[in-house]
Amino acid sequence: MAGRGVRRDDSSCDADGGAAGGTAPRSTITLPGVERSVANGRRFVRETLGSRHPALEKVALGVSELATNAIVHTPSGDGGQITIGLSAYGEVVRAEVTNDGATASRPRIRRDAQAESGRGILIVDALADAWGVIERSGRTTVWAEFRGASWRLPVPGV
Repeated sequence: MAGRGVRRDDSSCDADGGAAGGTAPRSTITLPGVERSVANGRRFVRETLGSRHPALEKVALGVSELATNAIVHTPSGDGGQITIGLSAYGEVVRAEVTNDGATASRPRIRRDAQAESGRGILIVDALADAWGVIERSGRTTVWAEFRGASWRLPVPGV
């Protein structure tokens, strides 16, 4: 298990299960909304995908940026939690980070070259083949899809 969070291996994605629209094996971990959870999220990605996955570095960095944003810019960072989900289908790995509540504005790309922060979504936009935001039941999920060679998530216990 990665970090000290709660990890669940669900049988399929939710209704928004990715570009393929089908179901795919899914692994999730729930972590406290604190800074150390970003490193634990990266560790979860590495353990879930495995060191030889062709999209590993992109997915790990993307999840790191999304987790940081969730902790810094949402109620998750004020005593809440984040949930990181990974699913793979065909050539696509979909990463999702769900936080404890919507903020006044949705995540957006900032292109201010002089800014000292605010580049997380810009990095995700550069790394991912697609990304978006889902708001449901008072929670916000930011997802990103990364293409690589055809790959499947390892089956737990096999």
